Amino acid sequence: MKTRLKDPDVADLFCRDDPEKLFTDLREIGHGSFGAVYFVSTLNEVVAIKKMSYSGKQTNEKWQDIIKEVKFLQKLRHPNTIEYLGCYLKEHTAWVCILPPGR
Repeated sequence: MKTRLKDPDVADLFCRDDPEKLFTDLREIGHGSFGAVYFVSTLNEVVAIKKMSYSGKQTNEKWQDIIKEVKFLQKLRHPNTIEYLGCYLKEHTAWVCILPPGR
């Protein structure tokens, strides 16, 4: 199921590929109130995927939090922080893809 976004400015924040086809063999390395973080080894590098659901109770608030986080990560540039690679949407779950600092 592909998520369709009506607002083009919001749609531009997200990658259009299917994250389940890009990232396989996810291993959970942490879990918090807003989602889980997974370790993924791709052909080129090791990345972390933060999966955040925006369904159920407080769906709109969760969705707005995801948009805020993606906008913030897009602007973040510092050698001692993570590097934002992109965010994918799949079945009411945002997959935020990041690289660890100093890789």
